[in-house]
Amino acid sequence: MDIIRQHRFLPLDLPKFEYKQQVLEAFGGGTMYGYWREEELTDRDRSNPFNDPMPFTKDAQRKYPELIDYITTQWPFEYFVYVKLLRANEDVQPHVDGNFVDDKGPDGDYNTITQEYLDHQLATEPCGYRMIINGNRSSLYLCDTYDPTYVRKDWSDIEKNFCTIPEDTDCFVLQTNNSPHGVDYIKDDDQRLLLFAIGKLDIEKHYQLLERSAQKYG
Repeated sequence: MDIIRQHRFLPLDLPKFEYKQQVLEAFGGGTMYGYWREEELTDRDRSNPFNDPMPFTKDAQRKYPELIDYITTQWPFEYFVYVKLLRANEDVQPHVDGNFVDDKGPDGDYNTITQEYLDHQLATEPCGYRMIINGNRSSLYLCDTYDPTYVRKDWSDIEKNFCTIPEDTDCFVLQTNNSPHGVDYIKDDDQRLLLFAIGKLDIEKHYQLLERSAQKYG
């Protein structure tokens, strides 16, 4: 299990999602945040730390019923804390996806996270579930460093280890904490769309899926 938990990226041995085109057509562009246009699918209160289950928004339930059904039945979560769709039409510079107990980020608008939930994430890494809805499957890369202030702009000197999402699955996991990664923008890949989710995992089912996936893709 320790070897499996060292995976920073791992495709998941799960059925392909058959309604990607419907999601792509329903995505309205969302709100600009950082490198991305984001549409949040769960309720969010930025004044409260991530910890508790958050319901899917009424808009998400109306626009993406098949997507919600898929992730609630195929992904091993007891409940979701934060789910969103995101699209970047530029290079996404190195970053980590984790939140912090006492730091609201360089702009002061990140959610913090409870120590209890952070401990759960660290104990279940890789715990960040993702689905590629559309676009390039090889533009995501892992690297060894990032700038937590997000001031640095030139990353031309870093080594990038590119990840490929196989064609027989749409789902993968990333380490949420302490694993810098980015995405290189590919010309004309303007419709690339990704689903991001974190939450409280059913640990036994999560590890079973990781083991099965590592045997197939690892």
